[in-house]
Amino acid sequence: MNLIRNMVRASALTAIALGVVSFANGQTQSPTQPQTRPGTGQVNPMMGGGITQTPWFSNQQVRQQLNLNENQFTGLNKAYQQAYNTYQQGVNGLDKTLNDTQRQQRMNELQGTFYKDLTNSTNTVLTDPKQLERYNQLYWQYQGYGAFTNPTIAEMLKLTPEQRDRFRQMQQDWSTQMSKLGPLYQTDKQQAITQFSKLQGQNTDRINSVLTPEQQKMWQQLAGNSYVFPPEVYFDSMIPPSSKK
Repeated sequence: MNLIRNMVRASALTAIALGVVSFANGQTQSPTQPQTRPGTGQVNPMMGGGITQTPWFSNQQVRQQLNLNENQFTGLNKAYQQAYNTYQQGVNGLDKTLNDTQRQQRMNELQGTFYKDLTNSTNTVLTDPKQLERYNQLYWQYQGYGAFTNPTIAEMLKLTPEQRDRFRQMQQDWSTQMSKLGPLYQTDKQQAITQFSKLQGQNTDRINSVLTPEQQKMWQQLAGNSYVFPPEVYFDSMIPPSSKK
């Protein structure tokens, strides 16, 4: 059991560092690829579980779950913002003449750099192994369906091509739903939260419908004890800090 535990922990760290780097077989479709704002051509972060300006761990309830003290939070937040700024500069500087394949490759590189930089800093800030492990566990849970599209997780769980396709579709469906709920959250917060909670409540059953019993056990070891993220963790990350009141 200790061997499995160490393997899971090491794989979680490696997977976070890899982020959303494309599969080794050269696939160009990235499930966590930032989407384009309709009619603008500008890249917009994946709705819910992706790279956004507001860190996923900034929510007070999540901070308590991670048992972050003020110095740790400050350190993590600084590292996150530095990684995000580098990522955003890269996104804004993308050559407009790139074709879809070239653009996707460049996006994969930028995303991989973001996760690698953040992971290196996280390992420095969180020196308690158990605290770091819980951080990694919650990070996977936060990513939802997107966690299963990561190459390392897919290999660990030995996902079949069909399973990978289903998770990619689930992630896309989630993104589509969140893109609709985002504007609603700003006009009718309670209604958006109600719809989100219903959507969120389906996650475990949908994930288990794809994974085999053995894969479910491995995922439970990787993700740790289940944590229900407050809706604000997702919705607030969709609103730039400068726009928040």
